Amino acid sequence: MIELRQEIPAELAQPLEDWFCGLVRSPWMLYHEGPGKPHFVMGYFETRAEAEAAWRELRSDFKRLPETCPLAELADRDWKEAYKEHLKPWSHGRLHWVPSWMRGTHAVPADAAVIHFDAGLAFGTGDHPTTRLCAIRLMEFLEGRDPAATRVTDAGCGSGILALSAARLGCREVAAFDRDPEAVRVTVENRRDNGLPEPAVRVAHMGLEEGLPWAGPADVVLANIISDVLVIYADNLLASVRPGGVLALSGILAREQETVRLRFAERARLAWGEGARVDGRVMGEWSDLALFRP
Repeated sequence: MIELRQEIPAELAQPLEDWFCGLVRSPWMLYHEGPGKPHFVMGYFETRAEAEAAWRELRSDFKRLPETCPLAELADRDWKEAYKEHLKPWSHGRLHWVPSWMRGTHAVPADAAVIHFDAGLAFGTGDHPTTRLCAIRLMEFLEGRDPAATRVTDAGCGSGILALSAARLGCREVAAFDRDPEAVRVTVENRRDNGLPEPAVRVAHMGLEEGLPWAGPADVVLANIISDVLVIYADNLLASVRPGGVLALSGILAREQETVRLRFAERARLAWGEGARVDGRVMGEWSDLALFRP
C-alpha cells in the first residue's frame, strides 16, 4: 500500500473536498487536526505508479499543488493500524458508536444503544463533527417522543451510521440512500454486522432527486452533505419533511453557515409558512442547521 501525504494551503481544503465528493469512489481524504494546525491531502494506492498518476490528475485541476509529493510504502499491518487510529468510540446520551474491532472490549452502559461500525472507504466514521451534529439533532427530536412512531431518512448515508443509530434507538421506519455504490455496500454490511434485519433500515443506491421520493416523507431528515449540494436541493429536502418534523443539515463549514441559513430560511418560509424555525450550531470548523416544520 502506498500512502501519499502532502501539506496544502488551508484555502484549498474546501475546493478539494468538493472535488473528492464528485468521485464515485475516492482514494483521497483530507486531514486536519484542528485550528492552527496544517491541512493535508492524503491518498492510498496499490502501487507507486497509481499514486503518481492520481497526483497528476489532481494537479490538472489544482495547479497550486506542487509537481511532486511525498510517497511512503506501508506494510499491510501498518496500513490497517493507521486506519484504526483515526476511529475512536463516541457517545451522546444512550447512543454509543464503537469501532467494530473494539466489540466486547469497550465498556458501555447496560441500557446503551450501541452501533459497531467500520466505515471502509465510505464517508461516515462517526469521528467527524458533521456526523455527530446530525446524531445529536436526531436524539433531541426523539426526546419525549415515541421512537417507534418516528420515520427517519438518512440522505447521503455514507457508512449508514446515522440510519443504523435511528434504528437502534427504536425508530421502526428508517430509509438510507447514497449515490456512491461503496457507501451502499458498507451500509448494508454494517446493518448486518449490527444484527439489524433488512426491514429495520431500507437501503438504496440513489441520489437526492430519486432517493427522497423513494424514502417518502419523514419526521427526521438527516442530510450530511456539502453546502453546495444542499443549496441546490433545498426545495427537495424541505418537501421531504412531515409537518412537525425537522430537517437536519450538516457538512457545512462554519464560515458558510450564514449563507446556507439564509437560503434555507427563505425557501422554508415559502414551503412551510411563517412558522418555520431555523437553528444552527458550530463544532470546531464545521456547523449544522436544523429547520423545524410547524
